Amino acid sequence: MSVVFWPSVFLALGLLLLVLEVFIPSGGMIGLCSIVCLVLCLWYAFAVSLGLGLAFMVVDLVALPLTAALALSLWSKTPLGRKIFLRPPAPEEIGVSHSDHHLDELVGQVGRSLSSLRPSGHVEIAGRRIDALAEEGFVPEGARVLALRIRSGQLVVRGLLDSAAAPREQYLHGDAAGGPATRPPAIAAAADAATILEEAP
Repeated sequence: MSVVFWPSVFLALGLLLLVLEVFIPSGGMIGLCSIVCLVLCLWYAFAVSLGLGLAFMVVDLVALPLTAALALSLWSKTPLGRKIFLRPPAPEEIGVSHSDHHLDELVGQVGRSLSSLRPSGHVEIAGRRIDALAEEGFVPEGARVLALRIRSGQLVVRGLLDSAAAPREQYLHGDAAGGPATRPPAIAAAADAATILEEAP
């Protein structure tokens, strides 16, 4: 019989009991038996020679953590292990979790505000509801907005004037250069006609 027979037997038994301790709840009894087998392994090895004892000690130091890691890896795939260990998120879940996901695609597009931007709020662009920040001023709810850029992961928008309301605003309040306010052409023509009739003899 080889001199390494009993040390090898007790080493194999110790590692096997260590794996069983992970899968079978025994209150630590199986783990204690595993430690006893590993101690007997070293005792038989050192009884043969110092060199054989040191060799089995190195094997124990390498095999113990590897066996424990393998046992935990196998246990995490059991029904009980899946309930205890958290499931890693799927790639598509990681992508959706980012608020700035594909926001660059919206720059330059026109949408509408779903809430008042004072200066932050919600807008809808390309069928997507997004948190946005007004570039300046106040943007009322339902106004048309233009996506300008991405800043700190948030979409920056600018409110757009209604094309039908723009000439009326210009007539009532003057142009952007600060010129005097003017009246619409129809109103101006009616006023001129009334003036001519008043001046007629």
